[in-house]
Amino acid sequence: KTDGYQRNDNLMLSESARSDSIPGLEIEADDVRCTHGATSGRVDEEQIFYAQARGLSADEAARLVVAGFFQQVFDRITIASVREALATAIGSRIRRVS
Repeated sequence: KTDGYQRNDNLMLSESARSDSIPGLEIEADDVRCTHGATSGRVDEEQIFYAQARGLSADEAARLVVAGFFQQVFDRITIASVREALATAIGSRIRRVS
């Protein structure tokens, strides 16, 4: 028996942001169990407050939270050149988050 799981986490960074989570699981065997889940949310104000209480500005705190959200993706990329290219591209966008 095989278990599969598909997850889609979304971080909304603007008022106009939207996400449509549509699972795409193709199960071609009888002994497979697959589940899926999705989350959507904005930057947590409590996390911002916590970071500000430790000396970060609101903008620095927001960038830190967003960077942490993406870190879980970077940690799973095994090809260093791909991981670095993605980190650079996203890092330049994160610097504009406020």
